Amino acid sequence: MNRNNKTLLRAVCLGLILLLQGTAHSQNDTTKDTAATATVAVSETNPHPPENLIFTEIHLSDEGVSAVDTSGQEWYYDFTQNQFIEEPIASEQGTKSKDWSGADELPIEERCTEKREVKPFERSSVLIGYDEYVDGDIIAIGRVTVKGWVKGDVKSIYNRVLVTETGRVDGNIEAPKIRLKKGAIVLGDTISTGTPLDLKDITETFSADGLIVAIVFTIVIIFFGFIIVTLMPQQLNRLENCTKKHPMKSYTLGFLFILLIPLIIVLFVITIIGILLVPFIPLLYFFAMLLGIISFGNRIGKVVSSRLLDGSHSLLFNSFIGTCLFMALWIMVAILLGQQDTTSQGFGIALLVLSIIITSYPVCTGIGASLLTRFGFREHISWQERQFLRENDVPTPSPRPLHNHQNNFPNQPPPDPRN
Repeated sequence: MNRNNKTLLRAVCLGLILLLQGTAHSQNDTTKDTAATATVAVSETNPHPPENLIFTEIHLSDEGVSAVDTSGQEWYYDFTQNQFIEEPIASEQGTKSKDWSGADELPIEERCTEKREVKPFERSSVLIGYDEYVDGDIIAIGRVTVKGWVKGDVKSIYNRVLVTETGRVDGNIEAPKIRLKKGAIVLGDTISTGTPLDLKDITETFSADGLIVAIVFTIVIIFFGFIIVTLMPQQLNRLENCTKKHPMKSYTLGFLFILLIPLIIVLFVITIIGILLVPFIPLLYFFAMLLGIISFGNRIGKVVSSRLLDGSHSLLFNSFIGTCLFMALWIMVAILLGQQDTTSQGFGIALLVLSIIITSYPVCTGIGASLLTRFGFREHISWQERQFLRENDVPTPSPRPLHNHQNNFPNQPPPDPRN
């Protein structure tokens, strides 16, 4: 058995041992069911590593065993020391240690003779070997490690790009995290990017603070809804009728006026009298949104009352029930996104998108219907309705003629005009 096969066999055996360790570790802590525990050696860049390091990924290859810890740091297993170290050790395949000077290195044109094809948007980790080259760009979703030659750009969408001391990239490198070892050659620019749609960023926003904000908004809407329903029941009914008869017109007009908020403020600012009214513009928008949400809640409450509560209830009761159910969506979003497991976070993101779509309807229709009905103080009659009334307009009947006194009473003399 040659040396390469022995190295690969030892790597496979070590991988099995680490997987067994990870299984035992997962029985003690379910949140780390894919991790393995191993000791690491002290290095110059990490002088005091922890005694037990948690690995989230383990990779086996012809060059040995590599692993990635919870912080994203890559480690390599040294079979001579029987422990993990931070930098790759020297091997006959050409992986160099950190003290490698490159004096005995062949030119990269002579060394990298094996062509490597990389699929676009590769999900798994991409490793360009010591004697390999890629004639083009690399766009991957996972990690990218360059030990050979890339004749183009390198981009990782969600993970890091590592160029070792034997690696060369002729183009740009773009990734959330970029590591260049001493001796690495990059002819282009290194661009650090953010991870798109990072669950951690979203869940940090909708943690306990997000839940508190959702509950506060619910209380505020219920409070103002009680005032509006008590003081403006007729106006609320007119606005609700408008959203029922003209839903698309109300939604489109409301959406348009949301986009025109900056222009409306500018038009008010350029006039002397309008400057005084600028602070009231956000209040009017907020009041219109409240009318739309409460009207929408009233419609939900009517459905719940008729189907679940066996009967019709007052406008105040229906609005309260419907508004609570509507805001319960956002409370559930905050709870799910605040969880630590990815399943709950995935459901939270799906519910977040659904909540945004649903909320856009009462918000936009509330603004549009408020404009059409003058905040509920008049009924909105569309152009088609006006045209129908004109075409079917019945003329007003003329008054009945006065009857002649002689015809009604022929035997009586006519009245004296002097009287």
